[in-house]
Parts: sequence; C-alpha cells; structure tokens
Amino acid sequence: MSSRSNGRICLTRNSTPAQANQIPPLSGLSQKSPLETDVSGSTSGDAPHILVVDDEEYICEVIKEMLADANYRVQTAYDPQKAMDILEREPVDFVLTDLIMGEKSGVDVLNKTIKLHPDAVVVLMTGRPTIENAVAVLKSGAYDYLIKPFSMDTLRAVVKRGLEKQRLLRENINLKETVSLYRISEAMGSSIRLDFLLNLILETAIKELEADMAWVLLLDEKNNELIPKASLGIPPRMYESGFLSGNDSISRWVIKNAKPQIFDKDKIEDRFLSWEFKRKIRSGISHPLMAKGKVIGILTLIRTEGQLSPFNIGQIHSLSIIVSKAASAIENSKLYEELRESYMETLTALANAVEARDTYTRGHTERVWYMAELIARQMGWEEDKLWEVKMGGILHDIGKIGVPDAILNKPEALTQEEFEVMKQHPACGAKILEGISFLKPAIPYVLYHHERYDGKGYPNRLRGEQIPIQGRLMAVVDTFDAITSDRPYRKSKGFKLAIKEIKDCSGTQFDPKVAKILVGAWEHGRIDKERIKIKK
Repeated sequence: MSSRSNGRICLTRNSTPAQANQIPPLSGLSQKSPLETDVSGSTSGDAPHILVVDDEEYICEVIKEMLADANYRVQTAYDPQKAMDILEREPVDFVLTDLIMGEKSGVDVLNKTIKLHPDAVVVLMTGRPTIENAVAVLKSGAYDYLIKPFSMDTLRAVVKRGLEKQRLLRENINLKETVSLYRISEAMGSSIRLDFLLNLILETAIKELEADMAWVLLLDEKNNELIPKASLGIPPRMYESGFLSGNDSISRWVIKNAKPQIFDKDKIEDRFLSWEFKRKIRSGISHPLMAKGKVIGILTLIRTEGQLSPFNIGQIHSLSIIVSKAASAIENSKLYEELRESYMETLTALANAVEARDTYTRGHTERVWYMAELIARQMGWEEDKLWEVKMGGILHDIGKIGVPDAILNKPEALTQEEFEVMKQHPACGAKILEGISFLKPAIPYVLYHHERYDGKGYPNRLRGEQIPIQGRLMAVVDTFDAITSDRPYRKSKGFKLAIKEIKDCSGTQFDPKVAKILVGAWEHGRIDKERIKIKK
C-alpha cells in the first residue's frame, strides 16, 4: 500500500521496524468504509467518549486501535461535516482532529466543539509542525497538538492527561455548583411564601442550568389538572399557545412516570405550540416535583437556538437538587397556608360572634380589613404585612366583647359614663390578644385605632407618628365605614359625606398621608362599592 507524502502524516500498512514502534500493526480491520463507526473499549456507560476526526480512514482506524485497550468509547468520522453532526447530537469528552481536511479544517471542528461542549478536550494533529501553527492552535482553545507521526505511548499520554484535567475541572465545577445549589436550597427552606418560593426556584434553575425560559405547573389534586403558577422568560404570546397548560404529551408522560424527560422541538405537538415558537427551541427538560412520594407539579426549562448545547443526562442531576428542595418547600408552604387559613377562619368566627351582639355593625370587620389591605398595598407593604393587616382588621373591635349590650346597642347617644366604658374596648382587646403569640401582630390595630393624629384620641392620647402606622391606618378606614353604615343612634351618612369628613379631618383626626391615599383610591375607583356594601 502506498504511503501519503503530502506533509500531514506518512504511514503505510507494511511499516518498517522504526515505524512499527510508532504505529502498532492493525488486526481485523473492517473492509467497509463507512463515514462513521463506533467502538468502545469498555461496556461501561461512563467511559469517556472520544471522537477522532481525519479525512484518512486508515489514520482513524490506527488511532482507534491504539486506544482499543483503554476504557474509552471511541467514535470515528472521516468527513468533518459528519463530525460536526455528531457534535450536534451527542455529548463528547475528547476530540482528536486533523488540522487540514479540505474545505473544513480542524479549527472548524474545534470551534464547533467549544460552542456545543465547552468542557470537552480538543487536541489537533498536524504534519506541519511550525511554531505559528502551534501558537494558533493553542490560542484557538485547543488543549494540545500532536505532530504526525506519533507513537502509541504519546497518544495515550496526551489523552490521559487531557481527560484528567477535564475530570478535575468538572469536579471543581460540580463542587461550586453543589455549594451554590445548597445555599439557594437553604434560602428556599427559609421562606414560606409560595409566590416568592416559585420565583426563586425559577431564577435558580435558569441561572444554574443556563436556560432561557422556565415555568412551574402545580397539580390540582381535586381536578387532577396542572395549573400554571409561575414563569420566567416566556414571551407573552407564547402563553396563548397552550404549551403551558400541562395537557401536552411531555407533561402527561412526566406526571405518569414521575421521571424527568429531555426533549427537543420535534417532540412538542403542533397543536400546543406554533412553529413561530417551536423553531426557536433548541432543547427542553421537564422534571417532576415530588413530595411524600407523589408528583405535585412539574418544572420545565427551555434553551433557545443559538445558546449552548442541548440538555444532557448529567444536568438532570443538578436540576434534581433544585426540584427536591423546591418540592419540599412548596409542600411546606401549602401546609402553612392551610394552617393560616384555618387560623383566619377561627378569627373570623370570633369576630362574627362579637358582631352578632350588634346587628348594626354586621359585616363591619370584613369591610374594614378589605379597605385597610387595599390602602396598605398602595403604600407598598409586603405580603407578610398584608396578612397582619387582614388579621388586625378582623380583630380590631374584639375588645367590644367586654362592653355590655345595653351600651353597645343603645339607640341614643352615650352618656359620659357609658362612653368611658366604650373607650375601654381597645385596651381590653389588646389584653385578650397579648397572651397568644401568633396574634401579637394584630395588637397595634386593636389598641391604637381610636387614637387621633392631634393627640385627642384614646386610650393613650398619642400624637402624630407616636401612633404606630397600623393604628393610623385603621383609624381612617374604621371611621369611613362608621360614617357610611347605619348605627343604633343614626342612619348612614353616605360616602360623599364620608369622603368630605376624611378630607376635612386630615391632619387633625387622621394621618394626612393615609387619608390622602384613601381619598385617592375612592376617587380613582379602586374601592369596590359592592365589596363595602355602600348604597348610593
């Protein structure tokens, strides 16, 4: 067999002894000439995947036999374009490519590898060992280069050294990733707000797995349906497509099998996603959220075209760390919400018991907390504080449980002595609540809702900002509802007079900032008249 003499590599089947020291004899070579062949030095699925690229079939087969005794999975490509196709669809650990191969060069293969498999090791082979070539190859991102011809020992040493560097790099990345995920999972465990949790989960998943879009669907056990709960990076029009409905085959498979699934655009049914969006998707991964052995939802990530390589099996491990902690946090949040709702039902029943003694104020607590929460939102209060607003609104008159019926339902104006008894209800209510730890946030609403901004209120005659903001807020909405409701001693005065009084008493009876927000909310139609049952 003739030898090549174009400067890349000089090999012959009938090598001289000197050459035999460099290239081992081949045995049992296939007579076929496929563009791609696979051979594994180990049956283990964990064997490093090596791709050998050279437009000379003989050189690929020689290198394959050189590595045959090692624990490698070796794949060969005699056409650079076929090599790029392999890089597109398969994870690769090590690429050994010739530098000059006609229209496509080894640098093209190198660039493709770096783009699709950033942690893969690339070594270029050349028969023209110039300093300029070496520098150019290394600057392009190659790990090393081999000069043809090379010995089996040299090849094995380069491969072993490159894979060892890769292993250390991956272990370091995995350690950093694990630490990062652990810290984030701890943050998940420290929060009980479902909306905050879901956004944190999506932000974490997108960042750690370098995705472009993410969403969470939670399972409604009553209706056995997946309900969209949170998303990031989703184009508005994509919501109309139905892909986030949970009725697609991918979501159904993940729910049924309780296993993650990696997919590409071709697996998405056309009826759930238009081509406009499908063509932009490079790869996706859906992972079940499991709690107590049951699927409670799905987390889906999407990478778009032009981004990194498709998701791979190794990234499922990283995602599983996130979803494991996320599922537990979601379940804890749901249990906490159910417990809070049970508390609130108890509190409402207690407030209703107080209102039952006064037929004129029925519905007063519900109207007051609704308006108080609306104003608190206008002031930018966080969700946890809004929960306290609701609790404080429901309980603000709890102290009236100690006021005699004769005073509470007296159809005429109260005497001074009777009014002194009535004035005790804020302190009485605070005393009832102070022994119950989870009700303590409601105490400022109960104790201070009859204080006046000018210091003429009760029970402590506090002035201005000495009055906690909870009391200043409650004073405005409580008075508004009192004016617009029927009372034993008078009929409702209507909302126009109520708004006028809030304006007139701003800065004397009421905190001017709170009064202005209530008036503005009314004038801009933010207060639901049906909700507060006001009749024109």
